[in-house]
Amino acid sequence: MNHLSQALLNEAALGRMLSHREVSRFSPTEIRQAIAELVAQDKVALASALSDAGLSLYPENEEILAISALMAEMQQDWVNAQELLEKLIIVQNGVTQVATWQHLIRVLRCQCEPHNALQAIDLALQMHPDHPVLLAEQASLQALVSDSTLSAGSELRH
Repeated sequence: MNHLSQALLNEAALGRMLSHREVSRFSPTEIRQAIAELVAQDKVALASALSDAGLSLYPENEEILAISALMAEMQQDWVNAQELLEKLIIVQNGVTQVATWQHLIRVLRCQCEPHNALQAIDLALQMHPDHPVLLAEQASLQALVSDSTLSAGSELRH
């Protein structure tokens, strides 16, 4: 267990939180690791608070954005997850990994936005042409969109 997660647990046991200044002594990597450790220990509220502090201290850091987006997904806060993932993609400036795109696509699916998910796939495929996972997602979403279009058309006729 890293020093930050131990300090957070000690303070929480006393009914307190670490101050912003105390958290600022830790690097983004240490904060990310502490968040992961806290989640593994089922201390999700503490992990969430640390994620918020990390975003406040390091709003453009890829590690903090990624772990915070995962936290938002875990809590099914799809709007926040989408915002964080989109910011992460901007920060990564053209070198976004497939996994990040997959998370964004999942979040958009969870928000019932298949058209936006297809647009995300198109962008992802510009960076990762012919990636089998992205192509499978694209085919699945295209089928979903055309099925829903067909269903909507048949409902209008009845």
